[in-house]
Amino acid sequence: APEQYDLQTAALKVPPHSIEAEQAVLGGLMLDNNAWERVLDQVSDGDFYRHDHRLIFRAIARLADQNMPIDVVTLAEQLDKEGQTSQVGGLGYLGELAKNTPSVANIKAYAQIVRERATLRQLIGISTEIADSAFNPEGRTAAEIL
Repeated sequence: APEQYDLQTAALKVPPHSIEAEQAVLGGLMLDNNAWERVLDQVSDGDFYRHDHRLIFRAIARLADQNMPIDVVTLAEQLDKEGQTSQVGGLGYLGELAKNTPSVANIKAYAQIVRERATLRQLIGISTEIADSAFNPEGRTAAEIL
């Protein structure tokens, strides 16, 4: 059936990401505040695929900048101050992140996965722009498009 094909095609078009790696980074940061130093240069909030994960990472960064402890309670408080608690699933989701983190020891590897997938999404975006420009050059030469 044609609609079945469309669903399969749509499923193939999901941008690269790893929800598990994102969750492990965020959970790890709540479990070990020293982990912040290990991921600080690896990932930024924009590298997270999910919007709620971006918000959580930003709140963690603000706590770290203020030399505040980072845990489920302080993070929930920070998100509450910013009016974002409901957008991230509340205290329950933060608790799940911390509880389900496999190992803080591997946080750098998880952060690298998050960054790698973000880079792939950026490449897709750039190549899509190039393809769109090639299909509709608007008077530009191939060299100008590149």
